[in-house]
Amino acid sequence: MGDHTSRQLTKTWAILAVMVIAGMLLTRQIEDPVVPLALAIALLILAVLKARLVVLDFLGLRSGSRPLRLGLLAWPMFFAFAAAAKALIATFVLTG
Repeated sequence: MGDHTSRQLTKTWAILAVMVIAGMLLTRQIEDPVVPLALAIALLILAVLKARLVVLDFLGLRSGSRPLRLGLLAWPMFFAFAAAAKALIATFVLTG
């Protein structure tokens, strides 16, 4: 592993750690068992961004094959959209 790669992984690890702490701070704001929609979406965005960093840097696909990279990035986005849709449905059913 080259020095550049080592520095990039260290930088990515630091960014991931900040994202985890941000997610923890966001969840500490929850007092009600029903999670506000904006908070749920913020946590989903953080999850997708973390998955992107892991796929690109820790799996080494930043310079890898485009179809594999897109597939591995689409997978967490699919589940994030599914979770967001579920949160939207729950919000409108509870308030409707």
